[in-house]
Amino acid sequence: MRAVVIGGGIMGASVGCHLARAGLDVRVLEAAGPAEGATAVTFARLSAFDKEPRDYFRLNEEGMAEHAGLASEAAAPTWYHPCGSVLLAGDEAELARRADRFRAWGYPLTWGPAPDVGMAARLPARVLHAPAEGWVDAVALTRHLLDRAARHGAEIRPGVLVTRLARASHWILATAGGENIAADIVVNAAGQGAPAIAASAGSSLTLTRSPGLLLTATTPGTHLRRIVHTPEVSVRPDGPGCVVIRSDLVDRALAGGRDARDLTGDLVSRAAGVLPGLAAATGIGFRTGYRVLPQGGYPSIGGIPQLPGYYEAVTHSGITLGPLVGRLLADEITTGRVPPQLKPHRPAAKSR
Repeated sequence: MRAVVIGGGIMGASVGCHLARAGLDVRVLEAAGPAEGATAVTFARLSAFDKEPRDYFRLNEEGMAEHAGLASEAAAPTWYHPCGSVLLAGDEAELARRADRFRAWGYPLTWGPAPDVGMAARLPARVLHAPAEGWVDAVALTRHLLDRAARHGAEIRPGVLVTRLARASHWILATAGGENIAADIVVNAAGQGAPAIAASAGSSLTLTRSPGLLLTATTPGTHLRRIVHTPEVSVRPDGPGCVVIRSDLVDRALAGGRDARDLTGDLVSRAAGVLPGLAAATGIGFRTGYRVLPQGGYPSIGGIPQLPGYYEAVTHSGITLGPLVGRLLADEITTGRVPPQLKPHRPAAKSR
């Protein structure tokens, strides 16, 4: 079977890898370069905390386990960092209420003294620990998955922009370069480009506009060892002497029209309020992008009965879910059976 995966980010790379391992004739088409879209501008925290409802929480929890399993298969998994998170609250009673719910669902969370996070920190005497969490070098992981796909015979084609799909006896993918590519199976993992592809296929996929600002900085002589998450700001390690910073509040200002360059100082100030050493951080750079957030907030994963051979792999929390979704969707494509984890998150055809 000829399978074409549209998108060379972590989601497309994972689907392409698993389909190639299953023996399909696979092409992965990426409009730019591998991992240059949403995958390159993600905070990449592995977490299932605050993911609701319960079936979505379970999907994210299983996604975290999939990362651990994938790393265990590699000789030197440089992309995987299970460092744990420290969660702070503006309202401790509210954080405790949320923590109780997720602990009841089996998520490991503990209250305890503020730990040594590897650099000077202004933390309350008691914080919430999420020891199973961590972060991923999403670009390195995506390249690893694409390399595995290629070793199993997949063709990886960067610089190929798919502009529309058409259905006859099989799918025809039209490209911006004038090429028409035939496929029995099409997987739409095109991130921000996914709605246009979906519309041409007959799917109702819509994304919510969700811009984000991600700041990187070097911290000479110090190494943050855990993710620190607060209502104001989130900071994670990014290798020795480096950190990544983001903030929901800053992202809202970005969505409201503020220039990203004007917001970088705000982001550093918020981070330095928790980790004072970041006030002297050097080598500061920033990236902006748009999250892949389907309207309604939940994934659109799987096939549509009215559109045989067409599948979607479009979701928020794409880093956490990418390796798992790739495996589950490949199972659905090759067996025709919908994995139970994906049943609550099916895409839908456009109403006619």
